[in-house]
Amino acid sequence: MKKISTVTKKGQVTIPQMVREELNISYGEKIEFVTNEKGEVVLKPVKTDLSNIYGALQDRKPKGSHEDHRKLAQEWVAKKRLEKE
Repeated sequence: MKKISTVTKKGQVTIPQMVREELNISYGEKIEFVTNEKGEVVLKPVKTDLSNIYGALQDRKPKGSHEDHRKLAQEWVAKKRLEKE
């Protein structure tokens, strides 16, 4: 498969649909650019799983009790429902 894309002034390129489908990547996903020993650039999808983010929020403990959080969540849901009406 061979596809050509143009680099914009901002250094951006559009990954052709055929390539996105082949790599199984969609909007918002990350791509890794790897240069191999031949000087070629290889695109690799970066798949995130829980092991990549384990412990990211370890130092961030929310204030308040579990019941406080439950009450806030219920209030937020009620507010969103009213906004839809």
